[in-house]
Amino acid sequence: MSEENKDPHSKLKKQLHLARIIFHIPNFIKLSLRLLKDKKVPFHLKLLVYAAIVYTLSPYDLLPDFLIPFLGFFEDIIIGILCLIALVKGSPPEVVDGHVKAINIENKQRYRFFR
Repeated sequence: MSEENKDPHSKLKKQLHLARIIFHIPNFIKLSLRLLKDKKVPFHLKLLVYAAIVYTLSPYDLLPDFLIPFLGFFEDIIIGILCLIALVKGSPPEVVDGHVKAINIENKQRYRFFR
């Protein structure tokens, strides 16, 4: 018996997990921007993100967009996301924690009327 048959709510759990990920995308972008401005983050991590931006804007690709339209565009997005993840994971944990706490405080102040 598969796992989905055991748990009738597994589809709903997967959808909620995806919704949580989508909900946190703006916070992840805010965190990435804050880390790019922070002097405590190693320069090579920032350079990696800037290189990904240049690569995305560049007309030259590993998989050209005009040959494989969807896959070529998707490749640019994947490279950008992987570089942002490397920025967050490679940054000093105390710096990341400080920015995450600051973003949470900002969000609580901004959305205090919805609570």
